[in-house]
Amino acid sequence: MNLFRKYQIIQKPIKRLVYTIVIVLIFSLEMVAQVANSNPRMANISLISRADNDSIVLRWAPTKAGGWVIANKIGYVVERLVLDPDNPADFTKYEKLTETPLKPLGLDEWKSKANKDNMFSAVAAQALYGKLFNPTPTSSGDLNALKNAADELTNRYSFSLFAADNDAFTADALGLRWVDKNIEKGKKYAYRVFVAQLTEEYEFDTAYIVVNAVPYKTNPAPKGFRYESGDGSVKIFWKENDAYSGYYVYRSDDGGKSYKKLNDLPMVTVTPANAHTQTEPSYLDTTTTNYKEYMYQVRGVTAFAELSGAAEIKAISKDKQAPLAPRIYKPEQISSNEMKISWKMENSPEDLQGFIISKSKHSLHGYQLVTIDPLPKNTTEYIVDMGNDYELYYNVAAVDTAGNMTFSVPVFASRINDVKPAIPTGLVGEVNENGQVTLRWNRSPESNIKGYRVLMANDPTHNFTQVTGQIHSDTIFINNMSINTLTRNVYFRIAAVNNRFQHSEMSPILELERPDIIAPGEAVFSDVFVTDSSVQLKWHPSSSSDLAKQIVLKRLQGEENWKNIDTLDVSVSQYIDKDVKTKIMYEYSILSIDLSGLSSDPAFPVMARPYDSGKRTPVQNLTAQYEQSNKTVNLSWNYAPAEKERTWYVIYKAINDGSFKEHKSVNSETLSFVDGNVKPGNVKYGIVVMTSHGGESEMVTSSIVIEETE
Repeated sequence: MNLFRKYQIIQKPIKRLVYTIVIVLIFSLEMVAQVANSNPRMANISLISRADNDSIVLRWAPTKAGGWVIANKIGYVVERLVLDPDNPADFTKYEKLTETPLKPLGLDEWKSKANKDNMFSAVAAQALYGKLFNPTPTSSGDLNALKNAADELTNRYSFSLFAADNDAFTADALGLRWVDKNIEKGKKYAYRVFVAQLTEEYEFDTAYIVVNAVPYKTNPAPKGFRYESGDGSVKIFWKENDAYSGYYVYRSDDGGKSYKKLNDLPMVTVTPANAHTQTEPSYLDTTTTNYKEYMYQVRGVTAFAELSGAAEIKAISKDKQAPLAPRIYKPEQISSNEMKISWKMENSPEDLQGFIISKSKHSLHGYQLVTIDPLPKNTTEYIVDMGNDYELYYNVAAVDTAGNMTFSVPVFASRINDVKPAIPTGLVGEVNENGQVTLRWNRSPESNIKGYRVLMANDPTHNFTQVTGQIHSDTIFINNMSINTLTRNVYFRIAAVNNRFQHSEMSPILELERPDIIAPGEAVFSDVFVTDSSVQLKWHPSSSSDLAKQIVLKRLQGEENWKNIDTLDVSVSQYIDKDVKTKIMYEYSILSIDLSGLSSDPAFPVMARPYDSGKRTPVQNLTAQYEQSNKTVNLSWNYAPAEKERTWYVIYKAINDGSFKEHKSVNSETLSFVDGNVKPGNVKYGIVVMTSHGGESEMVTSSIVIEETE
C-alpha cells in the first residue's frame, strides 16, 4: 500500500522533502543520540515544552530508531506534579494525564482524521505503515549526502520526527505530543514522560521537565538577513538558529502588501562534521525581473510546528552581463609628453554607456583611472599626458548602463625623451669596523630610472672609478673595501641611469673615514731628572698623525702592574712627578692613544730614584719653663718623623750672649727634658733632629730669663 498515492500527494514534492531533510535528521538526531548513550539497547527520551497562560505543550521523542519502534508498540505515559513554592515537592503525588498509553494512530484512524493536503502527515504515515520507504537520490551529489541514511529503519524514524516537528497533528498522530489545558496561570508544574511498561528488547529512561505557566513569547525573527543580487536572481542569507528545525521563505511583489510562500517544505541546513565553520542558510530565487524591487521574509519553524517572527529585507536583481572587451591599438606619441590611445569596439551592445581608460606601471596590477567618468560610447581615441612617466601600461574598459565592465588587453606605451636624469641627492654613508661601507641616497623623481652607478676614489682630486660594473637598482649600496691602508679617508659619488642608459651628472662628493686598525707608534724617553722630592721626565711623543692623548704610567720597581697617573695632551713632551719618596726606585712608561681608541705598546720604561738631601723636619712647639722651687728648666716639644728611620734629639744651650753649645741628646721616644744645671741670666735652648741616615733638621730655639734669688 502506498500512502503517497492514497493521499493524492504527488511523488516529486515528497522526494524533494526527502532530499531536504534526511541529512539533518540522520546527523543531528541519530548521531547525537549515539554520543549521548553508547549502550545500543538503551534509548533516552528527549522532552521539551512550550508554555502559555492556558496550556502547556509537551513534545518528546526517543533518541534511537530501535527505541522508537519498541515505544510505538508500548506507548508513552505522561504524568504531572503541581509544584508548591512554599513546600518541598512530594514526588509520590504525580498524577497520570493519559488514561491509556499514547501510541501512533492506526492506519484507518489516521486516514479518517488526517487532512489529505497535509504532506507531513502523509510522510509520517508512509514512514509508519508503508511497505517501502527507501528514497532514491537523483544525482551523485544526493548519493554522497545520503550515504549515512541508507538504513530503512533510520529513514522511517528520521522522517517521522521531522514531520512531527513541522506539524502539530502529525506529532499527535505519532504519539509524540501532549497538550495540558488543565493549568492555572503563574503556577509551576513538573512533567515526566516514560514508556508504559518494561521490555526486554530495549531499556528506556524517564524524561523530566519543569514548566512555568506564563504568557507565550513569539520566537524572534532569524538574524543576519541579507541578500546578493544576481542576473535575474536574488540569493538571500540568514544566520542559523538552533531553536528552529527549518525555515520558510516568502516574497512580496507589491511592496509588502501580500506575500507568497516560495518553499512548500521547510528548508534545513547541514554543516558537515569536519567543517571549520557553520553552513549559512540561504535561498536562491531565480524568478526575478532585473531592477524590480522585491520584499522577502524568512520565518523559522520550531519543534512545536510554530512560526517565528519574520525577518524582512528589500532586494533587487541586476544585469550582470558585461559587454565585450574593446580591441586596443599600439599607442602613438604625438608630443614630448602625450600619447594617443586608440581602440575599436565591435558588436556594441544597446546598453553600452561608454569607455574608461586606466594606467599602471605594471601590466597585471596597480591600475589607476585616467578618466573618472565614462567617455561617450562613440569615442575611439583619447590623448593622455604621461607627465613624468616614460613607460606605462594602458587599458580601455567598456562599461554598460548597469555598471558591468570588461577590460581590454593592456598595451605598453614608451615615450622618447632626451633629457638626462636629475643629479641624485641625499647621499650619506658609513663604514663599520670591518670595512663594510653602506651608502644611502634619495630615489630619483623620474619614473624611468633604471638604477645608479656608484663611484669611488681615495683622493677627491683623482678620477672616480665605478665600484661595480653593473647598474645598482636600489638606493642602498653595501660593499666591502680594504682598510689595511695608510689612506685614512675614502670618497664616493653616484650617478642616476634611466632605461635608455642616459646618465645624470655625478652627485656631490661624500667623504667617509676608513676604520683605524693600525695602532700608533710608541713615545721615546729622552731624559730623566731627579731631586729629593720629584722626578722629571722628557720624551718624544708618538709620530702618528691621529694621536689623541698620552697616558703616563708608573710603578715601583719589581711590581707587575702599571698605574695610570695622568692623561696628557698630544703636544706635551715632559712631566714632573712630585708624588715620590726618596731612595725609592720608580719605573715610568707612556701609552699613546689615537683617535680610534687604539693604543700603542708601552714606551720603553725609564727608572728614577729621588735622592736624600739630608734635610729633616724640625720639632714643633718647643717651650721652656723655669721651676723656682727646684731651680730647673723644663723643655717640651712635638715631633712627627717623615720617614722610617732611627732618630734622636740634640739639645743645645747658650747663656747670655754666648754661642750655642751641645748640652745633651735624648732618644726619639722622649719629647721633654729637665735641665737641673741653671744659672741666672738669659738662657737659650735649641733642638736639632738627627737621624741614622745622616739626616739633620734645622735648629728650633726657645729663650727664658732666670732671675737671681737670695
